[in-house]
Amino acid sequence: KKVYYYGFKVHAIVSDDGYLLNYAVTKASVHDAKETVELMIDAHPANHYLLGDEGYLGKNLATNLKRMGYVLWTPYRKNMQGARRHNDHQLMAIRRSIESDFSLLSYY
Repeated sequence: KKVYYYGFKVHAIVSDDGYLLNYAVTKASVHDAKETVELMIDAHPANHYLLGDEGYLGKNLATNLKRMGYVLWTPYRKNMQGARRHNDHQLMAIRRSIESDFSLLSYY
C-alpha cells in the first residue's frame, strides 16, 4: 500500500465474541508478526484457530504459532499462487468486520 505511519500502533488479540484478550502499543515501525507471539503467550485464547490479515503472512510466524498449538489463517495476496482457492470469502468477511471495528477506534 506504500503507506507510512509515524507514531504508535496497537496490536490486539480479540476473541470470537469480540472481547479484547490482549494488546500492546508499540512504535509504528514494529511489524505485526513480531508482536504476535508475545501477545499469544499471555492471552491463551480458547479457540486454536487464528484469523489475521496480510501483515501476518510468513512461514516463521505460522511455524511458531503451530508449535504453540494454534493454526493461523491469513488471506493470500492476489498475486500469490493458489490465492483464489485459499481466500475463503466468509473468513475474509469476518476479517473485514474486525478491521472496520478497529478503524472506528481511531475516532476516539
